[in-house]
Amino acid sequence: AHAEKGWLDAHAQVRHWQVLSAPTADLRISKATPRLPERTESDMSTALASLTTYLSITLCDGSSRRLIAGWWYCILFISVIQVCVAIFAMGSRGGTESFVSLWSAIVLLIICIGGTVIMRKFQNSIAVGFFMGSVVAASQMFLLLFLVLFGYIDDRLEQDLSVDGERLSGFICLVQSILLGTFAAILAAHRSEILDQKIMVDPQDESEYEAPTSL
Repeated sequence: AHAEKGWLDAHAQVRHWQVLSAPTADLRISKATPRLPERTESDMSTALASLTTYLSITLCDGSSRRLIAGWWYCILFISVIQVCVAIFAMGSRGGTESFVSLWSAIVLLIICIGGTVIMRKFQNSIAVGFFMGSVVAASQMFLLLFLVLFGYIDDRLEQDLSVDGERLSGFICLVQSILLGTFAAILAAHRSEILDQKIMVDPQDESEYEAPTSL
C-alpha cells in the first residue's frame, strides 16, 4: 500500500509538470510564424532585363545599344520642344511660371549635354552611375512639375485666363518624365553592355591586336 501510494504521488507530480509545461509549449507554437518568401534583387533585375530585352527585340532587332541610343534621341527631341515652350512661357507668363520654365530648361540642357558626353567618351562605372542618378532625379522633378502645372490651371481658370500653355507644358513634362524613367530602367538593365566596351575602327576586322615584337 505504501509503494502504491508513492507511485500515485509520482504519477500526480508528472501530470502536474505536464500541465505547467503545456502553456509554455503552446506559447512557443504560437510565437512560431511562417516565413514569407523574400523577393530578392536578382528577381527584380531579371524581370527588368526581360522587359528591356523585349523592347530591344521589338524596336531595334535585339540591339540594346541601339535601343539606348534611340531612346536618348527621343529624349533630346522632346527636350528641344520643351525648351521652346519654356522660352514662350518666360515671355508670356508671370514670375513663378517663368522661373519654373527657366529652371526646367536649364536642367534639361545640363542633362542632355552631360549625358551625351558621358555615353560617348566617359563609359566608366562612376560616370554612368552618376548619370543614371541624375536621370532618375530629373524624371521625378518633371513628374512633380506636371502636377504643379495642372494644379496651376485651376487658378487661371478662376481668373478667366488662357490655360493652353499650361496644358501643353504639363503634357510635355509628363512625357519627359516617362521617357527619362524608362531610359534609366533600360540603362540599369544593360549597363554592363555599355561599360568597358572595345570600340573597333573597322567592324569587319575582328582579328585580335598583336603587339609588335621588340628589336
